[in-house]
Amino acid sequence: MRTFIFLLLTLTSIPSVAQHEHSKTNAPADPFQFQAVRSEWLTDVDLKGYKLESSVMTIAPGATDTVSHRHDCDLFGYVLEGEVQIGLDHAAPVLYKTGQMFFEKRNVLHSLAANPLRDHPTRVLLLFLIKDGRAAYTPEYPVPATRK
Repeated sequence: MRTFIFLLLTLTSIPSVAQHEHSKTNAPADPFQFQAVRSEWLTDVDLKGYKLESSVMTIAPGATDTVSHRHDCDLFGYVLEGEVQIGLDHAAPVLYKTGQMFFEKRNVLHSLAANPLRDHPTRVLLLFLIKDGRAAYTPEYPVPATRK
């Protein structure tokens, strides 16, 4: 009977140890999260080959992104909640608050996105108007292709 109780106690403790070890190995969440909303081809014949791509960007409190990049499309951002600082072409960033919208023209250098709030996440609806075949995201200094 003692052996049975020992085995029972041992086996029931394994899941809690495994869960504890698993939580140690989890990487921290990305401070910039993106959730797709909708992708729709435009129907106007003058806009043939263009689509609207939309997503919600959630920025963790105090998070900053300084990875310069470009979008080969026009981009609109509407601040759903919180505040966001947007910097273009390494100029001083502009602050946008809940209910405000910003615009990034095609291929402008996006050099900063930041949530200045330390205690509240920021959520921004992003609307990309992009032509078929164009890159939605290109780093400022693309990584060179490796030679084979």
